[in-house]
This record gives sequence, structure tokens and C-alpha cells, in this order.
Amino acid sequence: MPLAYAVLLGAVQGATEFLPVSSTAHLYLVQALLGMRNDEVTLSFDVVLHLGTVLALIVATWRELAALAGELVLWARGRPARNPEARAVLLAVAIGTVPGVLAGLFLLKRFEGLRTVALIGLSMLVASVYFVAAEAIGRRRAGRERRLADIGVGDALWIGAAQGAAGLLAGFSRSGFTISTGRLRGFSREDSARFSFLLALPIILGAGAKALLDLRRHPEPPIGWAALASGFLASAFVGYFAVRFLLRYLKLHTLRPFAIYLGLLGGALLAWSFSKGLPILGS
Repeated sequence: MPLAYAVLLGAVQGATEFLPVSSTAHLYLVQALLGMRNDEVTLSFDVVLHLGTVLALIVATWRELAALAGELVLWARGRPARNPEARAVLLAVAIGTVPGVLAGLFLLKRFEGLRTVALIGLSMLVASVYFVAAEAIGRRRAGRERRLADIGVGDALWIGAAQGAAGLLAGFSRSGFTISTGRLRGFSREDSARFSFLLALPIILGAGAKALLDLRRHPEPPIGWAALASGFLASAFVGYFAVRFLLRYLKLHTLRPFAIYLGLLGGALLAWSFSKGLPILGS
């Protein structure tokens, strides 16, 4: 793999893993533009990109992760919470991870086989409408948003289900769907984004671990160390700034610009696919 391709794919992964525009869809489209088949991005490179986004997320949210780790130790010892919000979020992350894990284990392979440019475009249009609706409903609660310390089992299951659904259909955007669902559950944009990123960590780690297992079962021609290192660094570097940017951005701004972007891109992809007579669903 050329170094320029590795850097580009790493940067795309790092940015779109966290910005609400769908990393799977953008990687699929970039590979198509580069003339690469999806299977040309080998499992080893996929592992490296996931490790890069894991590193970015850990560095960007280390304070929240340290608080969760402290509460986990206290909970294991049967001690009362020192940080009620961290204790509530810890339980919510554990519960919210379950729907994504189940979707990945039992449904992902089936949905991957259905992936087409038209389906990506349609998914982006659905995501665009969902983001706008969530923002409109959330705006009615301005000044009355719930705190993360109040997050419960129902909230965790709904947001976790949104994460699971987004992982199945390229174009939905994991971060966009979880943040929007958090808004529908009454949380602020900033708190919804914080929980979205914390909830993402187990799923991204799980995806990387699964890729490692697949790599052991299916040996493949190795990618050069230079390309692997370039992809990892690009993914980690861009991913870190994407997380920091979105957390600052959502303090004052809505998801509407991302919804408009997805709507325009989704409509263009759908129109192009129909003009070429391509099917909506893959075989």
C-alpha cells in the first residue's frame, strides 16, 4: 500500500470515527475513489486504524476514564460512590455496550453483504432527518436538560441500541446516532457527546480484537511497517483533534451542519446510483 494511501485512510478513519458523518461509509467511498477494492484494505491495517482511534479516545478522555476506573475499584470493594456521576456512567456504559456487541456478533456480517452506494446514500438521508428531529426536540428542553449523574438503564439501552444500529448500516454514523439519541433522552449535546465517546471505547476495542482474531485465522500478505505506522499515526493524530473539536463545538452549536452535509451527500450518492442503474441492496 502506498504511504499516501495509508495516511489518507488513517486520517479519514480518525476524523470520521468521531465526527457524526459515518467512518464506515467514508472509508468505503474513499477506497472506491482510490480504485481499491474493500478487501484490499487488509485486516492488519484495519487493526492498526482501530488501535489509532483507541489511543486518540483514551488520550482525549483520560480524565473521565480515570474517574470511571476509580469508581470501578470502589464498586468492586463494595464502597459507596465518591463520584456519583462517574458511578452512574460506569453502569450505563456497561449496559449500553450490550446491544452493540449483540448486533456485531449476530447481524453485522449479514448487513455488510447488503452494502451498496445506494444504501449508504439512503442511510445518510435517514441519519440527516434523525439528527434534525433530535435537535428540534432537544431544543424544547433548553435549560431543563438532565445530568449524566441521572442516566439510567433505559437511557443506556436506548443509546446503546442506537450505537448498535449505526454499526450495522454504513451512513448512519455511530457518534451522530448516539448523540442524537442522548438528546432525545433529555441530555445536553455536550453530555450526550461525552457519553457517546465513552460508550464507543469498548466497541472500538472489540472491533480491533475481532480483527486480530480474524487475522490469526486468515493469514494474508503483510503490509509494510512504514504504511502501518503511517496509518496508525494519522488515525491517532486526527482522531484526537476530532474528539476535542466536537466536544468544544457542541457546547454552543447543533448537529444541523452535519445533518445538512449527510443529506446532500446521501442525496447525491442515491441519485448517482440510480443514474447508473445500480441496485439498492447488495447480494
